[in-house]
Amino acid sequence: IWTRAECDARLARDLARYAAEVDRALGDAPTSANAFDALVSFHYNTGAIARATLTARHKAGDREGAAREFARWNRAGGRVLRGLV
Repeated sequence: IWTRAECDARLARDLARYAAEVDRALGDAPTSANAFDALVSFHYNTGAIARATLTARHKAGDREGAAREFARWNRAGGRVLRGLV
């Protein structure tokens, strides 16, 4: 059983790790704070920042194409999950 403080500390460590991985994946691609936060959330939930088409589109400057890619990540266990739509 974890305390609230332990859970908060673990989340902070995890978010720092995922943010660093997103930063590395994006390189010097211009990225707004909101886009960066969305990509960290995406990576936290999928672990796919390095291989996702949305990352490639973002890095290429295709922000609209990258935004559309989020909709493709709506499945778990082969099923569409309402919370991911």
